[in-house]
Amino acid sequence: MRMRWMAVSFVVAGIAISSGVANAAEVSGKWVAEITGPTLLEPAYARVSLERAGDSLSGTWGTSTVKGSVKGSSVSLTVSDAEGREVGAMTGKMARDTVDGSGTLAGLGRRPGGFAAANRPPMPVEMSFKLTRELVPPAKPREINYEPTTFQSYYYAGNKPGIHIFPGDIVHTWAPDSAGTDKNLKRVALGGNANIGPIYVEGALPGDTLMVHLIKIAPNRPTARQGSRIQQFGVTPAYNLAAKYDPAFNGEYQLDNATGIAVLSHPTEALKNFKVTMKPMLGCISVAPQGFEAFTGPHLGPYGGNLDYNGTVSGTTMFFPVFHPGALFGFGDGHAAMADGEVTQTGLETSMAVDFSVEVIKGYQTQQVREEDNDYIISFGVAGSLQEALKVSTAQLATWIKHDYGLTDSEVALFLGVEMKYEVTELVDPEFNVVSKVPKSALAMLIPPPKK
Repeated sequence: MRMRWMAVSFVVAGIAISSGVANAAEVSGKWVAEITGPTLLEPAYARVSLERAGDSLSGTWGTSTVKGSVKGSSVSLTVSDAEGREVGAMTGKMARDTVDGSGTLAGLGRRPGGFAAANRPPMPVEMSFKLTRELVPPAKPREINYEPTTFQSYYYAGNKPGIHIFPGDIVHTWAPDSAGTDKNLKRVALGGNANIGPIYVEGALPGDTLMVHLIKIAPNRPTARQGSRIQQFGVTPAYNLAAKYDPAFNGEYQLDNATGIAVLSHPTEALKNFKVTMKPMLGCISVAPQGFEAFTGPHLGPYGGNLDYNGTVSGTTMFFPVFHPGALFGFGDGHAAMADGEVTQTGLETSMAVDFSVEVIKGYQTQQVREEDNDYIISFGVAGSLQEALKVSTAQLATWIKHDYGLTDSEVALFLGVEMKYEVTELVDPEFNVVSKVPKSALAMLIPPPKK
């Protein structure tokens, strides 16, 4: 069972500040708490805000309230749950912009006793903690030209970030194609959908949602290549066995960004008038997956990955659940165009110039990947079969609309029953992907609940 931080509340008592290192007044401010212990498979995190008024302290720890006092170099804090219960105690020392300590804390780890224990207060467990001051973003968002030098062909939280950015920064960069070649057809990375980065987003914590604004996606070289065999998941076994593909068939295209048209470099007689309207997209886009999970580039899941949605284009905004500090965001596998399902296991594969910015929705985590464009809100569903992927996509879309518009289950069922559309985005990789979507014009007719 993977353990993650939840909005629990607890008591912190007697944090001792060593004299001569920091003044107790410096406890004021915003912090990030990292919590470790024998019952945690990975660290848990919480945002902490402390404010001093005379000898008194107040603030928040996660969603809970904090009260405390300052006596000389010692600081005492009490963090209480919604019922006012004190559920833990810790001591620590402050050195400049960190506080380190240990103690006991309730609400962490596996609770023994099964269902019968559900109504009992959580038991305190041993733990260690570290408070680190929250970084202050620049006064004005930056324009960053990022020349990637690290490329990852697997999704994993252990990948070292290639760059750190703040929400609001506008990043100008590029990504290689699925074979790992750049705008000059030079191999810069391994094949298998090498992604740039990862990119560390300051302020993103587990339990948040990362918003990615895709400002521009455009091919940065004049050629692309597409496969010419329908993959087994897209046709019947009989068709697959009977097909006689030409091994010499050339799937190279010439790309014209000015007209937005792609044509075959060496067309057959039947295809000499064939033209493709370009719709540049990113096949792979992700955050780091949960826990210690690691997946190769062709995979996809709640973290994103090889989603291959041909609607991931310029002007869209994507939403990712954050599982690790910094989110560890990346992308690659550019396509100049691609039909639904990626039935040839390729689009028009090419390298891409990409401009983007990010935001962080704090304290709210989407279930899987979501997207929004000018006309639709879009829910992704990734699973081991098309049927399960459809179910996951539909359930997330229904949950999304209920959360944002306050609909009842009956109301959202009626709404989806007349407005929802489906698209199959991925048929040929280890997992399947289905998106469900509803038009914003229909959502505009709903009356959202009053803001609290």
